[in-house]
Amino acid sequence: MNVKHDFLLDKNGKDIIAYHGTYYVFDYFLPLSHFGSKQGANTVLNEGKWKRDKNIDITKPLIIPVHLKYGNYMEIPDLNDHYVQDWQAIVLCLLQDATIISDINHVEKWQNIEQKCNRVASKPLTYQYDFICEPIKHDIDINQIKAELSCDCLYDKATNENLFFQRMILFLESIGIDGFVYANFTECAGQNSYIVFRSNNVIRLDKNVAPMVVHQDINALNDIQSRFKAGYRPRCMDKAEKDSWIKKLHDFYDFRIAEMARQHQNPGADK
Repeated sequence: MNVKHDFLLDKNGKDIIAYHGTYYVFDYFLPLSHFGSKQGANTVLNEGKWKRDKNIDITKPLIIPVHLKYGNYMEIPDLNDHYVQDWQAIVLCLLQDATIISDINHVEKWQNIEQKCNRVASKPLTYQYDFICEPIKHDIDINQIKAELSCDCLYDKATNENLFFQRMILFLESIGIDGFVYANFTECAGQNSYIVFRSNNVIRLDKNVAPMVVHQDINALNDIQSRFKAGYRPRCMDKAEKDSWIKKLHDFYDFRIAEMARQHQNPGADK
């Protein structure tokens, strides 16, 4: 008999309580927000970036406990900075050969990763990749960005980066992915952290918050993508793209190895 779970569970079958560290006061989480251990949340609060933000009170840190709704969380490596280019590399792996993503987390498979990258680099790219990455590769009229972002409730601010992230999230949701899980070596000792796409998949435990009002014009979104696909000319990666992609994967791998070595040498540093 299948048992339906409302929230993500730990290895003992209990609801996971995850934490988010911040100095901002808000009700709803932004897309791609991170949640993990209390230790990780504390580490985030001590990062120097907060001291440069004049809009916060550095004397009032918040650690927000949450439940995360049960779903399909795909395992990825720790991306460290989580810049647009990091996500671009993950999207490319997912579309060309998704096993590359999981291989990065296994030291013994790195040679296999390079072989896979060289093999799939000659494969034609899918139109989905160029569609998702269009906002960060080409100039798009600001009114077009505003119009497309208004078809969903993910982002309010009209930027090329936000349009990239909206397209990425919608694609991932279309193939059944609800978020990401990764062994977090940036803020803690390799404990799991989670990245959630939508605020309504997060249940705050510090206060009662009504579900976020959502809207989505799926017909308009499908029409935008269909027009792009109709005019798309299939292509393969050029050398610069291939080199940049493989270098980014090397960065993920090298960061993981360096952090694992650091913790092995100083196992109590993150506790």
